Amino acid sequence: MKSNLLSVYDVVHFLKQSIDHNTQLQSILIKGEISNFTNHRSGHWYFTLKDQRAKINCVMFSSYASRCKILLKEGMKVIVQASVSIYEASGSLQVYVTKVQIDGLGDLYLQLEEVKKKMNQEGLFSVERKKALPDYPMSIGVITAKTGAAIQDILTTIARRWPIADVCVYPSLVQGNAAAKDIIKNLKFADEANHDVILLARGGGAIEDLWCFNEESVARCICDMKTVIVTGVGHETDTTLVDYVSDARAATPTAAAELITPNRIDVQYSIKQKQMRMKASVEYVIQKNKQAIESIKNHRYIKDPLSYIRESQMQLDLQIHALTKVESKVMDAKHEIHTRSHKLAQYAQLYAKNNKQNIIEHSYQLQYAMKKKNNEDRTAFEKQVALLDAFSPLKVLQRGYAIAHKEDGIIRTIEDVSENDDIKIRLNDGYLYTTVNKKEKL
Repeated sequence: MKSNLLSVYDVVHFLKQSIDHNTQLQSILIKGEISNFTNHRSGHWYFTLKDQRAKINCVMFSSYASRCKILLKEGMKVIVQASVSIYEASGSLQVYVTKVQIDGLGDLYLQLEEVKKKMNQEGLFSVERKKALPDYPMSIGVITAKTGAAIQDILTTIARRWPIADVCVYPSLVQGNAAAKDIIKNLKFADEANHDVILLARGGGAIEDLWCFNEESVARCICDMKTVIVTGVGHETDTTLVDYVSDARAATPTAAAELITPNRIDVQYSIKQKQMRMKASVEYVIQKNKQAIESIKNHRYIKDPLSYIRESQMQLDLQIHALTKVESKVMDAKHEIHTRSHKLAQYAQLYAKNNKQNIIEHSYQLQYAMKKKNNEDRTAFEKQVALLDAFSPLKVLQRGYAIAHKEDGIIRTIEDVSENDDIKIRLNDGYLYTTVNKKEKL
């Protein structure tokens, strides 16, 4: 009995080694429902994978969780790629997950997220590129299945809200492998028909049935269309790729039909209001013009149009009479100017003749006065020169006198020099340079 005695660790370790060495359990796919999901602060994900009959603990380490593009939630049905082992500390069976995909459409969802990210980066989801819906569409194209609740709801809604519109239905496949190509074909047909707006719709269903509206080719075809397009695919909770690129999206086909059509009752009411405003405006203009016409009718020129002519004739006569007076005054002034001009010419000739002899006599008198003045000035000048010559220092020098100089000027007294000073003496015919040997005051 004791020879078969094992510790708890021995048993758990043995089981762990047995499972770890089983290659069939090292890379398996397990299908189940997420429960008790925990996103640990370390980045590890802990959750339970269960079905109707069993459950098992799972862990996805941060190195794998950070690369997972699916946000796990409670109740999400998934398929995980994992390996099975024993966690020795608790002795519990543990599944170590490396990849997760949504059950059934997991890979497609991942591809869809990649396409959405790419098209969003290209700016195909931006609001700026979306076209405005027409206010009053008169031509509507509808692309949907030829039978079913969706087409009936759409046609009923348009007939109720905007019955004057011309509706053209383009029957199309809306699920299955061939649906995407058929939708693209009908989109191009409808776009070439120059409709005011195109409605692409489908009733609710499983996500697998709606998947053709997630095809990238369908979304890019919508981006290339020149016509305004509105989508109404599935139920309120369904959002497909075409909803992101369309000009407007409604939750259901019926809501889409309501979105693209105005309510005829509201339009009728709006028209009546505009008619009333137009009528009031026209009546106001008519009344205003009537008042203006009455004012014109009562004007005296309208009642007696000849009075305007008579007033004009009277004003013209007055102006002619005034112009005649002005003309007479001009002729008188012209005659006066001619007479005065003739008299002025005669007076100028007489004055020139009388003053010519005076000018000659004055000229002779001026010449005689100038000569007399010139002789007098010359005599006075000669007297001044003789007087200046008499008082010139040079004349004094000729009589034997001399002028003594120092560097700073003429020597006037013996106080201006000292013994041994060098001095310069000016004589009549030259200079003497000498030195003072002795001073003697008188």
